[in-house]
Amino acid sequence: MFIGMTAQESDPIIRLLRASRMAPRGHQVNDQETFLSALSEQSWDLIFCTANQSLFPAKAAMHHLRRLGKDIPVIQLVPNAESHYQLAGLKANFQAVVPLEEKELLIVYVRRELDALEARRNLRTATSELSDIEQRYQQLLESSKTGIAFVDGETILYANESLAALVGKDSAQSLLSTDISQYLSPASRDSLKEHLQTLQKEKALKAEAKLTGLRSDDTEFECQINMRRARHKGTQCIQVSVHLDTHAQEQALQSRLDLVSGLYSAEDFNETLDQTLQAALNGGADCNLLYISLDNFFHIRSEVGTEGCDQLIRDLGQVLRKHVNSAHYSARIDDDVFAVIFKDSNPDRALELAERLRMAIEGNLSESSGTMVKATASIGVASITDNTPAKGELMERIRSTTEEVQRSDSRGNGIKLYQANDELSETQTDMIATLEDAIANSKLKLLFQPIVALSNPNNNDHHYEAFLRLLSDGKEISPNDFQAELDQADINVKIDRWVIKESMIHLQRALKQDRKSRVFINLSSRTLKDRKTLLWFSEMLRRSGLPAKNIVFQFSESDASSFLKHAKFFAETLKRLHCQVCVKHYGTSVNSELVLTQLAPDYVKLDGSYIQELNEEESDDKAFMRMLHKLKVNDQVVI
Repeated sequence: MFIGMTAQESDPIIRLLRASRMAPRGHQVNDQETFLSALSEQSWDLIFCTANQSLFPAKAAMHHLRRLGKDIPVIQLVPNAESHYQLAGLKANFQAVVPLEEKELLIVYVRRELDALEARRNLRTATSELSDIEQRYQQLLESSKTGIAFVDGETILYANESLAALVGKDSAQSLLSTDISQYLSPASRDSLKEHLQTLQKEKALKAEAKLTGLRSDDTEFECQINMRRARHKGTQCIQVSVHLDTHAQEQALQSRLDLVSGLYSAEDFNETLDQTLQAALNGGADCNLLYISLDNFFHIRSEVGTEGCDQLIRDLGQVLRKHVNSAHYSARIDDDVFAVIFKDSNPDRALELAERLRMAIEGNLSESSGTMVKATASIGVASITDNTPAKGELMERIRSTTEEVQRSDSRGNGIKLYQANDELSETQTDMIATLEDAIANSKLKLLFQPIVALSNPNNNDHHYEAFLRLLSDGKEISPNDFQAELDQADINVKIDRWVIKESMIHLQRALKQDRKSRVFINLSSRTLKDRKTLLWFSEMLRRSGLPAKNIVFQFSESDASSFLKHAKFFAETLKRLHCQVCVKHYGTSVNSELVLTQLAPDYVKLDGSYIQELNEEESDDKAFMRMLHKLKVNDQVVI
């Protein structure tokens, strides 16, 4: 919002912001009524004003912002850098005072204020959500059948009615401010105190013990007590849960386990990882996370079935229990993924453990119905410290690290430590900047390679494959020269979207000229994992009115094999949109048949190596002909 400024004054600022990769929408205000109306109509991010005394001065605007409780940063533009302008503006509580000629300084202040505004908005949202969660948590505590108390030291800060009933008291209120140890037999009190002190001083996450409870009539009962660090009404304390039925507690423990591997389940892992991240955030509890992904699990499943896979998982669960000390934490978090929370802060020791596990998994032989089953694993390692991001981003980091191992020349069976400073080299950063500039300034072009139908040459349909070229110093540069080193960079998604959009424009022109054209569009592995691109494309398709069957998306078999779940979801979604799918470089991975089964593509493009190796005499290429026959039986068009 521009207060008391003319269009000639505000337009250069709009252009400056756009040149800095922002997308501003300006609105001019010159009187109080328009200003108040604008405030009520929508949420504003920034206000610009000048030092001129207009009909509606900026100080009046500041008064209304304070009165209405609006959080909108105000930047005052002054004629020059003289100190009296700075002093007057800051005394008036403007967030920044910037001389008009200092364009770069203005951009710095704008970005700083927008970042700070976003942080304040996120904080308000988080505070509101936290309040809602705490209310629901309190309701769950009060309705729980388990006796629960929060203690500071040994003093009870809160107790629910279930605990009061368990110890024979009339109400939970009567338990407040009493010592929790008085509700245990004398023989159990020292053990409880020891556990509570361990949780408080050594920052352990949780503890449990079988103790003897004491009711108000001096009768005793055996109970299972679980303790963990918690917060109650902003106070650090210990949550104590008392279970009367020990058999039920054992059943609950079993429900936390993965039934096949015998390790902890994915649900329990998520809860434990949350607690681990919180402990690390508080300081003094650094550790390491190991993400163990089986390289060839889906291929094994296609060969030996579910029973054989279950036997393999049982054996690998035993491998983890043998090589990972029980003081650490092991879980199975997906069909083909295990995780270990290694409670040692040294990443070198974590890598040593990862290598031992890799070798143990490689050396394991499982037997199912007389068939020997062997697997290898790629292991990513990530440190958990007070600087570690939220759980979702941490898991994405360590998954990507593991996938890098699986995409390496060895196709997995390795280990790798996540390191943020290795993400992009200086050369990669420069190339990303070049590609960003190319997208913004039309320095990309498309070429269209005809694909000729041999089986039905009289078909009037025209097939083309879109090829991208980067224009640089009068030369056309192929993506092969730059895309490999940026395989997992976000820029690949932007490039793929540009190619999709431009290909759809060319296709639309061809169809308007009554040319029955079909275009093949290549996708990178990064785009396969970006579900937002599917939403973006579906909207583009709806707006364009193009027949979806005329668009064929193709991705390489190696990418589909490495990211099979993502590729399957992508292919299924495209088919629901009535687009077609092509797998290129077919026959280059060990999972060729599995990729074909999972994706069910409409087109299969054979890898060039098959064509180079073809002999002149057809009889010598029986395996090749069998492969062709199988594809044709499945009604898949072979390229």
